[in-house]
Amino acid sequence: MTKLDGLTLLNTRPEHQAAHLTRLAESVGATVLTCPSIEIETLSLPAEAVTRFQRFDKIVFVSRNAVAVLNDLFQAVGQASPPFGESAQCFAIGQATQQALQAQGWPLAALDIDRFVSEDLLATEALQDLQGQRCLIVKGEGGRPTLKAGLENAGADVEEWLIYRRRPAALCAQAWSIFQSAAHPVVLASSLQAWSNLVAMVTETDSRETHPKNAQAWLFLQDIIVFSERIENAIREQGWRGRIFVVPQQSDDGVLSALKQISMQS
Repeated sequence: MTKLDGLTLLNTRPEHQAAHLTRLAESVGATVLTCPSIEIETLSLPAEAVTRFQRFDKIVFVSRNAVAVLNDLFQAVGQASPPFGESAQCFAIGQATQQALQAQGWPLAALDIDRFVSEDLLATEALQDLQGQRCLIVKGEGGRPTLKAGLENAGADVEEWLIYRRRPAALCAQAWSIFQSAAHPVVLASSLQAWSNLVAMVTETDSRETHPKNAQAWLFLQDIIVFSERIENAIREQGWRGRIFVVPQQSDDGVLSALKQISMQS
């Protein structure tokens, strides 16, 4: 097993999602600093959610937050779990979302794909001819229109339930200070918003300093782990000069694999 001694990971995932990755990375020698750049704010279910939910043939979850929040919202209205219809199938965007659905025991569609991204999901046989079918996308505010457009192009009647929003968190000053002094710092950005929030927080911290250190310029020289080539391209266009490592799968295990790759190339 590759040891990760010497690497310090800035774990920017929301606090409730950070613990497992921290334990996993620390178990093989990495130092992990928990510094969420995003907080999750729960919204509400739409009107007549129980009745409407039972009518959907296919339900696509765009994140593991979508899985957890939907479950919590239905429990809050007296449902032990979401009331799936008899023929309902669940689909996931992201490996971590797939694992969250498996853990819940919900009716997960069997798919032979390697990457749980919108384009690959839309290319599966299960989502080709959707005439007369009702599809639901469970998500947070924002995001790309690709999934909804693809399902509609296949003939489906598509609804989107926006059940949470991401909002910027405050910078963890102590963790950030330690990170800047690390021998080999590595940033984690599981979404473009997580990266943007981190940059904004660092820039704001610099603006309050009497003698600013230009922490943003330093940050842009470091190694970073991202969850997609889309994020890689976006941050490169915005000036990132350090090495960028895309996870082989969007999960904590994928982050660990990327950390091992960094360790071997250092």
